[in-house]
Formats: sequence, C-alpha cells, structure tokens
Amino acid sequence: MRQHQASPRVFAAALALAIVFALAIVPGRTSAQTAGPETLGFKKHFSVEITNPSKLTLEDQAVILEVNDIRATVAPDFNTYMYALFEVKGGDYNLVVSQADDLDKDRYHDEIVLVRTLAAASTTRLVCYYTPNKSFQLMPTAKAFARGSWETGGPEAGWESNLVAYEFSRGAIGVLGKLRPGLVMRGFPAGLTKTDWGLNVLDPGESAGAGGLSLWDRPTRLPLFGPGAPQAKVTVISPGPVRGLVKAEYPAVKTAAGDVSVTVYLSAFADNIYSRQDVVVTSKASSPIALGPGLERLPSAEWSFDKAKGTLAAFGKGAGKAGEIGLAAIFPPSDLLDLDDSPLERTVKLGARPGRKLTYWVAAAWEKGATAADASSAKAWTAHVDDLAARLLVPVKVEFKAP
Repeated sequence: MRQHQASPRVFAAALALAIVFALAIVPGRTSAQTAGPETLGFKKHFSVEITNPSKLTLEDQAVILEVNDIRATVAPDFNTYMYALFEVKGGDYNLVVSQADDLDKDRYHDEIVLVRTLAAASTTRLVCYYTPNKSFQLMPTAKAFARGSWETGGPEAGWESNLVAYEFSRGAIGVLGKLRPGLVMRGFPAGLTKTDWGLNVLDPGESAGAGGLSLWDRPTRLPLFGPGAPQAKVTVISPGPVRGLVKAEYPAVKTAAGDVSVTVYLSAFADNIYSRQDVVVTSKASSPIALGPGLERLPSAEWSFDKAKGTLAAFGKGAGKAGEIGLAAIFPPSDLLDLDDSPLERTVKLGARPGRKLTYWVAAAWEKGATAADASSAKAWTAHVDDLAARLLVPVKVEFKAP
C-alpha cells in the first residue's frame, strides 16, 4: 500500500524536533518499548542490514534502499512519509540521516538514500521505524543540492555535493570547483559574480566535458551533446539534502537497429566528489547498445586507462586561470566495450541493454580548495581515482528483515 503526504507542516516540524532532542537526552535506555522511537509516534519497525564483503573500508558510501523491495519483503504498509532510520548502540538510538526520492514524480517515493562509512568485511545493522498513516519530514544540514536553470542561455540544471558541483549544458557537463566545503548553487546567478566560493574549472565548450554521453550507431558515434545534438528534457528530481538528483530524457535517436531512447539520472551525494550516472535505455534491439561518457581532452593532459580497474583518468589544465584539474570516468569492467578517441574527448564505450540500468560514475577535482588533496598531481589523482573505483565497485548487499 502506498501513502500520500497528508499531515500539516506544524506536526512535521514538531515531530522532527522531538526525534532529535528526545533521543539525544535519554542516554543509556535499555527498552525501545518504554523510551525508544515508539514514544515519538512510530508504530512499526524492521531491520536494514548493509553488508560490505570487501577488505576495504568504504568511506562515505552512498547506499540506496529500494522502497518496492521493502514493501515486498518485510513491510507492505511501509510509509515513506513517516519513517526514520536509527543505529542502536548500547540502548541509544542514533538518528541516521536519509532521504526519500520520487524518481518519476508520481508522489510515490521509489528510493531511500543514505551516506555511511562501512567498515571492511562488516555488516551494518540499522532499524527503520515507521507509521503507516502519518507524515513528517526531517530537516538535517544539507550536503547535496540540485536546481534548474538560473540564467538565460546558461546550464539547464546543476547538481552538487558539499565538495564539487556539476552543470548540465546541452548535454555536456561542466565542473565548478569550491575553495571550501559547502553548497553554492542556491545563490546563483548572483553568486556567479563572486569568486569567494571558487571557480568554473571546466567549461566544456563543444566537448563532452566531464561525462557528456555519446551513442553509437554501429561504427558512427552520435554525441548527445553540443551543436546539433538532440535536446534533452531536464528535470530536477530532488534538491537534497543527501543526494542532489537531476534527470535528463533524450528524444529517440534513429539507428540501424531502430530508435533508441536514453534517460540518465545524474546524482551528487553528500561528502563525495563524483556524479553517479544511472542510464536507462529503451530500444527493440536485442544486442547491447553502445554508449558512454566522454572526458574533455584537457590541455597538457596526462591520461591513465585501466580496463581491469574500470578507470579512465585525465589530469591537465582547467578553464581560464583555474590551474590544474582531474577528470575521471569509473565503470564496471564487465560493461566495457572499447575506448573511443576523438579530437575533443576520449569516450568510454559501454554496453547497455534495454530494461537493465547501467551505472557508472564521473568524478572531478581541482588542485585548490576542497579537493586539493585529491588533485595535487597527476600521480595523486590517478591513485585517488583507482581507490575510488575500488570502493564504488564493491557489491554492497542490502537486506531487509522483520523484527
């Protein structure tokens, strides 16, 4: 059963504050029945187990919970408008900040997102409390944001974490570097006239920038960016606070195998430098559709490509007087078809199948400010990309269990 939001904002704010303060001032409790979330109005609960099977510590790992899976396995009446996740230690309930997203704008949430560090070879157990027929919304500190166009002729959308920002401009992706952690796009366009927050460090021009998509019709590459490219319909799905999410829907492209339609979800997560791209392809073709992200050929760039690790990285000069920047594409090695070289960009060619979501990541860092440690040199950037790929490609497992 799905529920729509119905309760007043006054109740929402009051309950949000109650959770934060009541759980903070009741230390050492031993009974959830007498001093746990039930006292705040929650009626039911189930467990969420997140398993990291690798020997790596997954710092600030983005974890996505599928709402349909929750309802199918443990909680048919799960209400995404009144829930809260907790980590329970020693009788204390520690609130875990999360975000429910409605991907198709039908007023029903599809995913719940959280960012959490997962210890090596470990299982993290959280408890999700909910009430079927009420509503509230927590207001935590935002570390991710997304918004639509802010100036005529400018980008159609932008999405950012507290460390880096991305712009969607006619299919190409630009990058904004930040001098210090924080969100900056709320203040645009006025904020563009100031330089205290940072710089536009990658202006893609007619190139793919940091991850603009191309599609292949047999040997012919069809850029989905730049002059003459099909114009995507761009929608802001979520403005944060954990994930800033934008959707780009491209019109059907004619190929020898028939029409191909591409939809891309572009995500920035709190405390991370990458943009996750989830691609959904619609086509009658039975064989994989070749598509993938391109990286601009930066001036004086040093490149690194590792098929086994699933990485393509570049380190070179950014826009204007920005100095040096790093760009990267990270992908599952099993999806790699080829690497395509063109005058303006190098493009990772991946295999996408209709009905199967293809996920890859693009990342960017600037030699100054919030990401300076990641982009201090070509060697440092390549090492950071390799480490990031190793963590992103870990098959983290999520299970839901009844109490």
